[in-house]
Amino acid sequence: MKNNLFRLIPAVMFLSASVATVRAQETPEQPENNAAPHILLDKNPRIVAYQLSRLNNPQLIALERHPDQAKYKPVYAAILSRKGLDRKYREEALKALAQIDHSNAVEELLTAIGSINADDKATVRELVGLLMAQKPADLAAQHEKLASLATDSDNSTLRSAAYAALATADGKPDGAWDLASKSPNGLAAMLSGVSMINDAKLRGMFYDRAKPLAQKAPDEATQVAAIDALGNIPGHEGEAFKILAGLIEHGTGEVRNAAIRSIRRIPDDQWPDGEVAPLANAIVQLLKDTPTDQRTTPPILQAIQLGDDLTGALPDDKAAPVRKALRDLGVRVVAIRTLREQMAFDQKYFVVPAGKPVEIIVENDDAMPHNFVITAPGALQDVAVAGGSMPPPTDPNEPPYVPKTPKVLHAMKMVQPDESETLSFNAPSQPGEYPFVCTFPGHWVRMYGVMLVVPDLDAWEKDPKPPHDPLTHAPIKSQKNDPNMIQAH
Repeated sequence: MKNNLFRLIPAVMFLSASVATVRAQETPEQPENNAAPHILLDKNPRIVAYQLSRLNNPQLIALERHPDQAKYKPVYAAILSRKGLDRKYREEALKALAQIDHSNAVEELLTAIGSINADDKATVRELVGLLMAQKPADLAAQHEKLASLATDSDNSTLRSAAYAALATADGKPDGAWDLASKSPNGLAAMLSGVSMINDAKLRGMFYDRAKPLAQKAPDEATQVAAIDALGNIPGHEGEAFKILAGLIEHGTGEVRNAAIRSIRRIPDDQWPDGEVAPLANAIVQLLKDTPTDQRTTPPILQAIQLGDDLTGALPDDKAAPVRKALRDLGVRVVAIRTLREQMAFDQKYFVVPAGKPVEIIVENDDAMPHNFVITAPGALQDVAVAGGSMPPPTDPNEPPYVPKTPKVLHAMKMVQPDESETLSFNAPSQPGEYPFVCTFPGHWVRMYGVMLVVPDLDAWEKDPKPPHDPLTHAPIKSQKNDPNMIQAH
C-alpha cells in the first residue's frame, strides 16, 4: 500500500502543478466584455475541462469552434451540458459532437445526460427534451442502453426519460411498461415519464394503465405519479376530472396535492358540468379545515387557484359564495403554469383588485428555466429587450435578465424545471393593464400576458372586459392557452 501511495505522489504533484499553472497563466480573470480567453485544447483533458469551467456562458459560446475538427470536441461537450444555455446552442453542439464522433444524437445525449450532476435538474430536463425530439428509429437503435438506464440509473429524471424514450421508440407502451413492472419503483418512474412523451396519441395509450393506479396503487409514490400522469393524458378528460375531483374531496396529503396539480392541467372546456360545483364546494371546505397560518403553503395556494378557476365555469348564483370564501383569505392568489414545449404561460391574463395583496405562484412544467416579470403599462418590449441582452449576473442572489429600471415593478428569480416560485406584493393602486413576461433571452415574444388591475373585482366579474394584448393591442379573446396543443418554438 505504501509503495502504491509513493507512486501516486509524483503524479498528484504534477497534476496539481499543472492546474496551478493553468490558473495562473492560462485562464485569466473573466474580462468585463465577456470575450472568451484563449483555450489550450492540446493539454491534458482535465486541464482543458478546468479551463472551460472558468468561462461564464457568454464567454463559452464566444469560443472558436468547428464541427469538422476533433480538437473542438471538449468545447462542444461543455456547451451541450452547460447550465443556462439557450436550446439553439445545445442543438448546435449536439450536431457537431455526432459529426466528430461519427455517432448520432441519441448516443451523444445519453452520454451528456449521464455526465451531469443529478442536482442540475434544469439541464437534465432540457437534454431530455432534446432526447424525446429524436426519431423513434434512432431511439430504438439504443434500446439496450435505454433499458439499462431505465432500470439501473440513480437519477430519477433520467430513469423516467429512458422509459419515455423506450415507449416512443416502440410507438406503444407495452414493452416499456412490462420492463417497469419488473423493476423496483419502475412504474412510478414510467408514469413520471408520460409527460415527457411528445406524441399525444402515445400518451393517450397510457390512460388505461394510469387510471387504476391513480385510484389505488401498492405505494404512494406510484399513486402520486399516476395521478400526475392523468392530467397529461389527452382523450379522457371528463373521466379523469371525475377521478381527480374524488381524490381532492376524499384524499389527503400528497395524493390530494397531486390531484390538485393534475386537474388544473385539464382544459376547462373539458370539465363535466355536473362535477364543477361539487368540487368548488369541496375546495371551500378544504380551506375551512386548513388553519389560517397554513393557507399560504404552496399546496393550499394551488387549491385556492383551482377554486377560483372553477368559479369561472359556474353560474353566478353558485359562483358567488365560492368567490367570497376564497377572498375571505385576504390574499388574491394566482397560480400560473408554463406549458411543456410551447414557450408559453397557461394564462393570457389574470385580474386583481387595486391596492390589495397578491401572491403569484409560477409552476414550471417546461424543460427549460423561465422567470416572471411584471412591468409598467406599455413597457413590455422595452423591459424584455433590455433583459434579454443582459449577461448572466455574477451575484447568485440577483435575478437574471431583469433590468434595473423603474419600468420593472416586480420580478421573480429564474424558476427551474419541475420547480415553483412565489412572488408576493401589493397590486398597484392605479387600475390598468400591467404586462407580465419571461425575460429569458428570446422568450418574451411568446411568453407574456397581462395583469389586469381593477377598482373592484366583484364589479368587474359582473361585467368582465378583457385587457388588450400588449403587442397587438387587440382585445384578448381567451383567458387561457391550450395546454394540449404543442407548437413550434
